[in-house]
Amino acid sequence: MLILHRYILRESLVASMTSLAVFLGVISALFLAELLGEAAQGQLPTASVILLLLLRLPEAIMMVGPLALLIGLLLALGRMHEQSEMTIVRMGGAAFTQCFAPVLLLVGAWATVLVLIAGWMAPYAVERGGEVMTAAARQALVAGLQPGQFERFDGGRLTVYVGGFDSGDGALSEILIQHADPEQPELITAASGRLWMDPADGSRYLSLVDGYQVRHGPDPTQAPLRELRFARNDIRLPSPDSGERLDPEMTARLPALLRPLSPDQRRELQWRLAPSLAALVLGLLAVPLSYRSPREGRWGSLVLALGLYLVYSNAIQAGLVMMEQRSAMSGPGLWPIHGALVVAAAWLWLRQRRRW
Repeated sequence: MLILHRYILRESLVASMTSLAVFLGVISALFLAELLGEAAQGQLPTASVILLLLLRLPEAIMMVGPLALLIGLLLALGRMHEQSEMTIVRMGGAAFTQCFAPVLLLVGAWATVLVLIAGWMAPYAVERGGEVMTAAARQALVAGLQPGQFERFDGGRLTVYVGGFDSGDGALSEILIQHADPEQPELITAASGRLWMDPADGSRYLSLVDGYQVRHGPDPTQAPLRELRFARNDIRLPSPDSGERLDPEMTARLPALLRPLSPDQRRELQWRLAPSLAALVLGLLAVPLSYRSPREGRWGSLVLALGLYLVYSNAIQAGLVMMEQRSAMSGPGLWPIHGALVVAAAWLWLRQRRRW
């Protein structure tokens, strides 16, 4: 590789990685604020915040990866134009394609990494994040039994009150439970109890000792009451709700989506391929957009590139929404959006090559 090629590749890579680090820092701060808010509300333990933040990094890279490449190339190549380095390269007789071959190499490698992240890392992170959220919800369910407070579970159908809690052995005292079943409401009281988990399936149970149970029909004035005293009664607590249902296509790897069997899989495939295609197109656009004369300001091309990226990304999101609304197995999908930008990039590339 020529010294010129190594120089252009190094400068472009450093600028792109720096831009990616800045954008990831901004996105991670937003994600962290969201997770800390959920932790403050008791929806997940504080110990899970950092892990969940790391699991959302693939999503963040897919969001800002193409933009980071575009900004990095504009900064690196634009500086070379400002300092007349590209003018010297042209005077040295370097061909246009030969000069920007390292840029094409970087764009191709960047798009490949985005394919790997979108195709394998992102679905793994979504799957693992769902497991962490489920475990966090289970811990929040148990931790939600605070002494002296009424706690509602299972969508308000189960109300639990605990009068006291012994942190030494985990024993509960003065327990009251109400099942808001429309057909057979019941009320249970117990002098003491304990939480335990079934090792077979991980289900949580509240074991009550020395209690009293009252059950009646929908109308307590007409239906006979059923009164029961018990020495021990194990009540299964409701399954934890992580607050999010993962669709199968979200956790599917890229090879499983190449032949979509449903409109949801087809839309997911288009979304997985969008970051890498955007990196290819925007990386090619960066070469002609970075050109400026030595006395021309550097911010004009950056503003133009940001506006172009906003229009492009919003068009992709609008296309995904239209695909979701139509729920069809046929149609152009997002390809016209990518194709329009490819045509613009090819025209600007050829125009810049003639000016070279």
